[in-house]
Amino acid sequence: MILIGTDFSRGSLHATRIALVLARKTESKVLLLHAFKAQSRSGMFLSMDRYIRQAAEMDMEEFVEQVEPELRPYISETIVVRGFAEEVIMQYDGQEDIGLVVVGTQGSSAIREIFMGRTANILLNKLQSPILAVPEESDEQPPQRLIFAWDGLHMEQSDIDRLIDWAGKLRVELEVMHVHTAESAPCDEAVTAGFRSKGIDINMIPGEDDVKDEIDDYLSQFKHAWLCLIKRERGFFEPFFHDSMVKRELFSTTSPILII
Repeated sequence: MILIGTDFSRGSLHATRIALVLARKTESKVLLLHAFKAQSRSGMFLSMDRYIRQAAEMDMEEFVEQVEPELRPYISETIVVRGFAEEVIMQYDGQEDIGLVVVGTQGSSAIREIFMGRTANILLNKLQSPILAVPEESDEQPPQRLIFAWDGLHMEQSDIDRLIDWAGKLRVELEVMHVHTAESAPCDEAVTAGFRSKGIDINMIPGEDDVKDEIDDYLSQFKHAWLCLIKRERGFFEPFFHDSMVKRELFSTTSPILII
């Protein structure tokens, strides 16, 4: 099941279309979720709750109507619920058979809202399910390859297996790239051997420029490529990438990013 959190915006519609194309490709179903916030706990505002809900349900119907008819059958359920979006998504993540959470972005300001502060701490660090972040500028075609940008540090074999498993789920080719700079330490030999044992070579990219720019340049060579990042238990993507580089990538990339 793919869970899509929507606010009915243009960026959210774009993310929904990509998620539905992915659902069709992988024969999955989609749960479309909208959370609305109560303005106050006063009796006056609480009495407006059912009117706000009714308006949101109408917006949901109009939102679904904007989706191409051939993709609508993959929407198994639409839900409108009161609460903060990240808290509601966490509840469904724990209770439903959710395999992927999809969020849309609307440029750098929206990405900043999604990936910084409260929501980042909850969704990125605590959500059990993988997250697909979809920039508004990305194309709507399904991925043809999944590109994992490796920093050369140690990875467990289970992480390698997760990458391969996700490439299989998406039915795409997995590529691993590493940007090697003058400051880079030698790549972990066990990880290199682990990838090669699975028939996956590592594309070594000379790092003459900023690492983020090198990743963007590499992604730009391919059509319909998704970037992949891995979270570690101890926090925000560390040590796969420095925190600042990850945020700059999220703020500027036009490629969907799969965070597993």
